[in-house]
Amino acid sequence: MILRNYTVYHTEEKPFEQMCQSLLTQMDALPKVIKIVFFGPAQNNREYLLQLQLIRKCARAHFREQVPLISYVSQKPLKGMLNAEVTTLSQESVANISYGNGYIVLENSGCRELITEGILPPDINASHKEQSNQVFAQLEEILLGENLPVSSIIRQWNYIENISSFENDYQNYQAFNDARSHFYAKADWSLGYPAATGIGTQAGGVMVELIAIAGTGLINRALDNPLQIAAHKYSQGVLLGALDPCTQQRTTPKFERARIIGLPELQTAYISGTAAIRGESSLISKDVIEQTQITMQNIDHLISAGNYPVQGALREFKLLRIYVKNPKQMEEVRDYMKVNYPDISKLYICADICREELLIEIEGIAEIFLPAIPN
Repeated sequence: MILRNYTVYHTEEKPFEQMCQSLLTQMDALPKVIKIVFFGPAQNNREYLLQLQLIRKCARAHFREQVPLISYVSQKPLKGMLNAEVTTLSQESVANISYGNGYIVLENSGCRELITEGILPPDINASHKEQSNQVFAQLEEILLGENLPVSSIIRQWNYIENISSFENDYQNYQAFNDARSHFYAKADWSLGYPAATGIGTQAGGVMVELIAIAGTGLINRALDNPLQIAAHKYSQGVLLGALDPCTQQRTTPKFERARIIGLPELQTAYISGTAAIRGESSLISKDVIEQTQITMQNIDHLISAGNYPVQGALREFKLLRIYVKNPKQMEEVRDYMKVNYPDISKLYICADICREELLIEIEGIAEIFLPAIPN
């Protein structure tokens, strides 16, 4: 198992390139940085591409030889105009790191792990269906090039510009789900789908990041939540837009509520984007704190000992990423989370969510571990 840590950085509002440099400088004291996800204010696709180019330029100048994976998400953070979520490695858990075009491969004696940066299509102004198919074609090429099957994907982040909008009769999120379903149809998912988040952005087209894992002796299992119907089992009534012409229905979002990876004594829970949904129905409430409470109840129960029993294990959140639809409600959510979930690294960002009535979505990474026995 390959261990890592997560840190969130903010910076004061300055010209964009100076904000990039300020964030990168804050990372100097960290151990091996392997991935940086920037969250910023791009208002349209032209501005997004220019800002992404500046981020990459600054990262190359700062890191020189081994530049970390870079993603840029057009979502405005609560604090400042540009934030960075940084992934670092626990050095002793990795024997080898190799760098590919847009991805890295981490290896140790029992595990081989592929991590991508944000993979974009050639044209972020094409239709969402075209963009999604092009991104999945690139991801398939990366996986096959590293001799990893599509079914080795265990975590996926799906960033979708104007996620709940329509192009003709096709909802953008549903167009993405159709493309994902066709891509996944090439693989055997008998052990469950990846954990995933599908979230809206202001600009940037369709972008996907993923983690894929192969190993011996690893726990690698999907985790259901009895409070919620699995997303891949949703009925047609909660899906929107035109029918997929190949299947003559709206394909379901292919992800699990969480995925557990690790060893008996230490496991990582990748928690999918979670909202105030019970069964398959949204909580119809305009109270963002009520939706936050229900969302965190869903997450807490998902990784609880009652739902995933591990004898004597402790559970600890490493990171929560909190998407709030209305920017005016972000501070209210932050205040609630600060009181009820203190001492957890959190990132607050403004983002559209795939259902109109949902005001908040939360994803996370948690560790489930057995405490060390003193000598």
